[in-house]
Amino acid sequence: MKRTAIAAFAALFITAVVPAQAADPATVGRWSIASRPDDQSRVSLRLEYSGSSGSDSWNSSWSSPVALADAGIPADRLRGPIGPVAFTIQREPGSFGCVGSAGEGSGGGQFTYAENTRFDDALASRGMGRPTLHESIELAIAGATLAFIDHIRATTQHAGVADVVRVVQHGVSPRYIDELAALGYKTPTLDDLVRLRDHGVTPDFIRSVQQAGYRNLSPDDLVRLADHGVRERFIADMRAAGYAKVTADQLITFRDRGVTPRYIGELAAVGYKNFSAEEIISLRDHGVSAAFIERLKVHGYTNLSVPDLIRLRDAGI
Repeated sequence: MKRTAIAAFAALFITAVVPAQAADPATVGRWSIASRPDDQSRVSLRLEYSGSSGSDSWNSSWSSPVALADAGIPADRLRGPIGPVAFTIQREPGSFGCVGSAGEGSGGGQFTYAENTRFDDALASRGMGRPTLHESIELAIAGATLAFIDHIRATTQHAGVADVVRVVQHGVSPRYIDELAALGYKTPTLDDLVRLRDHGVTPDFIRSVQQAGYRNLSPDDLVRLADHGVRERFIADMRAAGYAKVTADQLITFRDRGVTPRYIGELAAVGYKNFSAEEIISLRDHGVSAAFIERLKVHGYTNLSVPDLIRLRDAGI
């Protein structure tokens, strides 16, 4: 982009983001948008705002690829020459009236948020109460819909507006819930949904765990596996090393104690293999390595049992 174009864009942006009226700070935020080189039908959209109420203050931001048709801005304005823009992003909880500047594939500016009273009425009719302005913006930024909220309530009948806000803030989407249900996790609590999402338990991760034979694991088990680094590759490698029927707890212990496929392979290369899970963990804990076994062989110690190997290693031999 030429320097004159950059300067023009900056001037337009600065002009656009200065409020013409003294709007409620809680209803005003910033938007930015950029074309995606990998998919012309989608754009990267970011919405962010800050607000306060009494002693409470917050900062919130959301960014995600969305269909260009859902971003509000006309395609020709986003891709055309840089210039001022005004458009509306419609969401069920409310709408974002956007002003700013855009062109040559990107743009940014300021939005003013307006609640959708019919959406608020629908929540109240469900016995959930009416959202505060802050809650309404959070729901709208995350793209929450009444269908999604009903989906949540089908899982937890007593979910209130604050519960739904907490769930969407942690990135739990309808697709995530549906994929978990398809994998056998049909009725996790809201706390479980948030924990699974926060700890990186993805549907792909669950599938890989199930394909490895670990079915009917609890949400706590899945979180523990993910937290301890027991991922798809580690499970597959341990299966290939001969540990296809160990428990999830044993996998976690392997990962924590440093029992790796490489370690198992090194022991096998010097003639020591087919250990039970408990034996291989004990050998690793006591520092029995392939190099140590090779030194013992030099001195005539061969075909030793696991207790003998451990005893000699502990003795400093």
